[in-house]
Amino acid sequence: MQDDDLTREEREALDALPRERDPGPLLEERTVRALRASGLLGRGERIGRPVFSPAWASAAAAAAIALFVSGFTVGHWIQARHTEKLLVSLHERDAAQTAALVQRTGSAYVAALAALADAADSSRVRGRAAGRDVTQGREVAVNILHAAANQLVRIAPEEPLAARILQGLDRAAGRDSVAGADQQVIWF
Repeated sequence: MQDDDLTREEREALDALPRERDPGPLLEERTVRALRASGLLGRGERIGRPVFSPAWASAAAAAAIALFVSGFTVGHWIQARHTEKLLVSLHERDAAQTAALVQRTGSAYVAALAALADAADSSRVRGRAAGRDVTQGREVAVNILHAAANQLVRIAPEEPLAARILQGLDRAAGRDSVAGADQQVIWF
């Protein structure tokens, strides 16, 4: 039979029929029952929903804790390495800056002593007032040398030169205190 064989009323009735039909809610139940009966579907499974057992939840919690602890440990280790490198570089830089400062200060000390020696030579010509200034400068220079030798012994206790400088200064201070009681010592 072809569409041309139908009458106009039959064609309208055919066109009025629905193209799809809702199977109804019972179709799913019958299908699930038939699949279980044939052994293709288990008894307690729920389709589309995960099953959380206490063992599965415990394992997930343990994995989360292990992940957190390992992340914390790795982060701490990385930070400790970074901090150690930073501290080492700061100490190296501080030591280098301090060494440069000692060198500049030592050069200034030697230059000041040279100027004091020149002033001593000229004070012999100028008189007694200039001689007192030179004497005061010499005492300050000796005190600074004594303090520097003490610090050098503190830094390097095995340094024989610093120990001998201290011994010589202590011996000279013992003789000077007996010989000249009117000396002025300027500490700073």
